[in-house]
Amino acid sequence: MRAMVLDGYGFHPRLAELPPPSPSAGEALVRVRATSVNPIDWKQAGGVYRPILRARFPGFVPGYDVAGEVLGLGEGVQTFSVGDRVHIRLSGSNGGANAEQVCVPAAELSKLPASVDFAQGAGMPLAGLTALQGLRDGCGLRAPLDGARVLVVGASGGVGHLAVQVACAWGAHVTGVCSARNADFVRSLGAHAVVDYAAPDAWKGVVPFHAILDCVGEPVPPQLARLVPGGRFASCLPGPGVFLQSALNPLRSRKVAAVMMQPNAADLSKLDELAETGKLRVHVDSRFPLEQLGEAWARSRTGRAVGKIVVELP
Repeated sequence: MRAMVLDGYGFHPRLAELPPPSPSAGEALVRVRATSVNPIDWKQAGGVYRPILRARFPGFVPGYDVAGEVLGLGEGVQTFSVGDRVHIRLSGSNGGANAEQVCVPAAELSKLPASVDFAQGAGMPLAGLTALQGLRDGCGLRAPLDGARVLVVGASGGVGHLAVQVACAWGAHVTGVCSARNADFVRSLGAHAVVDYAAPDAWKGVVPFHAILDCVGEPVPPQLARLVPGGRFASCLPGPGVFLQSALNPLRSRKVAAVMMQPNAADLSKLDELAETGKLRVHVDSRFPLEQLGEAWARSRTGRAVGKIVVELP
């Protein structure tokens, strides 16, 4: 099979021919039809997280989001059939998505709704799970929200644009933070209001929020000031400051949480239900063929992608 591989840390994967994998017990063999780019992919490839997220060289196949078709089943797998359209966020740290075939734990797979194409299906797992778990577990939100005020920082990005839609589907009054050029896009997702972070009076007249989901790694103290007493701030890109602030939670009413996304089929199925009913859609920023994975990473590294960057395979 064809695959993009790295033989050392860097941002320039090469196209290679590898032996196709065979599913073990409890696994499904998936023909990859699309995968999406997440910052974790090129950060791992570049050695940014080397102390905690290593890559196995030579021949490391990067990538974690997969959408495709079941080609084969390992022993004991009864919940899927050959030909099923599926998607998954690969667990662990070994990558594997940027290849024509990959073996995955069947227990973590979710069937892709007929109304969702492979590109959108590939863009949903990591970003969608982060958005869902960030709102539910990090911010402590549960539907119906009955107009609770929710702020999404980075509302036009991969995680943010899905978080806006999930929060709206749950009944929140959603405000999105983005640049002026993306304001109309964020409103089209259902956001009731938009804050242009670059405007000198951006926060003038903005009332406090019940919950804030930060998708870009903002400093915590300014965001806490925008919460009502008892409100919650959750960061999808938690740095040391977030963990330090969360340690102070017992001493104050406004709480801080780090979002540590956990891949699982149950939450992915919840996102699929929203997509099937038209309440959630993945916006595809750009599409690249497999052999242009390096260019797709370059697009992601600009920080200007709107929605998701997708790599498609024939």
